[in-house]
Amino acid sequence: MKSDTPNHQVLQALVPALAKATGLSTDAVAAQLGRPPKPEMGDYAFPCFAYAKANKVPPPAAASQLAEKLAADATLAPLVQKVEAAGPFLNVRVKPGELCASIIRMIEEAEGRFGESAAGAGKTVVIDFSGPNIAKPFHVGHLMSTILGASLGRVFRALGYAVVGVNHLGDWGVQCGFQFLAWQRAGPVERETQLAERGLDYLCDLYVDINAPAREVSVLEAELADKEAVVNPEERERIKKRIAAAKPEADARDVAARELFKRLEDGDPELKQLWERFRKETLRYLQKSYDRLGVKFESDAGEGFYEPQLKPLLAELQASGVAVASEGALVIPMDDGPPKPGKERKPPFILRKSDEATIYGTRDLAAALYRKKTYGFHKNLYVVDVRQSTHFQMLFKALAKMGHAWHKDCSHVAFGIMQIKEGDTVLPMTTRGGRMIPLYELLDRMVQIVRDIVREKNRDLSADKAAQVAEAVGVGAIIYWVQARRRASNFVFDWRQATDPNGDTGPYLQYTHARACSILRKSQAQPGSWRTADLRLLVEPEEAAVVKALEGFPAAVRRAGDEYEPSLIATYLLDLSSAFGNFLNKHRVLDSPPALRQARLALVDAVREVLAKGLGLLGVAAPGEM
Repeated sequence: MKSDTPNHQVLQALVPALAKATGLSTDAVAAQLGRPPKPEMGDYAFPCFAYAKANKVPPPAAASQLAEKLAADATLAPLVQKVEAAGPFLNVRVKPGELCASIIRMIEEAEGRFGESAAGAGKTVVIDFSGPNIAKPFHVGHLMSTILGASLGRVFRALGYAVVGVNHLGDWGVQCGFQFLAWQRAGPVERETQLAERGLDYLCDLYVDINAPAREVSVLEAELADKEAVVNPEERERIKKRIAAAKPEADARDVAARELFKRLEDGDPELKQLWERFRKETLRYLQKSYDRLGVKFESDAGEGFYEPQLKPLLAELQASGVAVASEGALVIPMDDGPPKPGKERKPPFILRKSDEATIYGTRDLAAALYRKKTYGFHKNLYVVDVRQSTHFQMLFKALAKMGHAWHKDCSHVAFGIMQIKEGDTVLPMTTRGGRMIPLYELLDRMVQIVRDIVREKNRDLSADKAAQVAEAVGVGAIIYWVQARRRASNFVFDWRQATDPNGDTGPYLQYTHARACSILRKSQAQPGSWRTADLRLLVEPEEAAVVKALEGFPAAVRRAGDEYEPSLIATYLLDLSSAFGNFLNKHRVLDSPPALRQARLALVDAVREVLAKGLGLLGVAAPGEM
């Protein structure tokens, strides 16, 4: 239990007593103090290895010595029931009710800030996440980055850091040339009408159509490679003829698109105006989905923002010798010396291709330098899928070769690949015809599924309330499902499982929160009146289990930040909800004797508060009724 977590009365007595008995610092004691493997062994466990080593005694003997010292400590007598050695560990059992009272009071006194800390005070974390492409609909391929990045931002803010969330838009590169080419080939009146009516869906269709010949060539070449294994000269010849027929147009469009992008890079005013229009339309469109997901950014500086910085940067890299010419391109070598015998040279980090065009890696390098200069970051995180791992390793090594020690403060927060289950089939994130699923389509479908469930389960809800609940639970189901497991894991999104209120899902946690709210409403007690309750009446094992789970919330938040793992909060909330459900299944709250009723209402309120806080950190709404 780290020393920067909120403290409470029991620990305020136990930690100094252990420090006095062992000669260790209170921070060292707090860092080692944990839970025994089984509840019946006690409430806290302390390993005695360091104390044993310092006193040159076997760890079990050290544990016995410490047990005697603590048993004789008068400051612990009002709180501690039993202290005993268990091999090399010291187990401490707190008096029934004292632990519950101590932890619930700590949560109440935090005034809504339980789980937060000042660990990051004065430090800034930059988080690069989401990053969809300009002039294309926001599809589910960007969903994980968006959700994970937003959650990490909330976690770091709770830990006291200043956070700069950056939506690094893919708004520069040859794809812009293809978009311009498609726009120019469309009828002037028709394209304005379609853009006004369909927005980014229309621009996406233009992009797909302009790339159709190249896509056909790619498909045919893959088919030809497969057919090479088949002894069928006629079939191979037929495919080759189709490639020969499609390739000239594909090549011509590629050349034209590259010429248009080169004009944009050179400052063509007409194309710059069109680029700005597409960018503005993209941001306007994206904001609708970001609003539904509860996602905000401090910066939307995309790749194009860094274009003016590239020429001076490349000149500096050449002058310093960090960048060298290679086969007509400008690169930063990734080898630290000649390769070992039998090994090939590592591919270089390309800054400028032989056709004088820069690539996204060049802009990533400029962005890292800009962010350090502008924000003075403590950490610079890139929430991007695992397939980009090599790129970021090279980016960070390029920064190191430039002499920037802070390259160690840059991290690739990689995540796995998401697939979608349709019926009995698991599919990539595409719909019919290979089109990526727009995010709004995923959100709308989930909300409709939940709306049907709400209508079936709670017919007393008004239409407006049912719609609000469906939106909160449907969107929350997606957000939670993405974070329900370690981010590096590949996983399958299952529409029905994600909305199962009885499974390990967002709706289950939301229902648990709504259940706590319902108990408090039905009590008809004045909110907060239970703060004067005698919490020492909470002596049942199930009550203690809930309270121990509550105590672990700050540690879960801290670990989520340390490991860039929102899933740790997701798992914690499931454990808390399970303990709370077990308590409610075995004990009455509203029908308890008056004094005990008030104490249990305080327990319910503490659970409600921590569930809402934890769900909020994940970006999941916490409705008061469902």
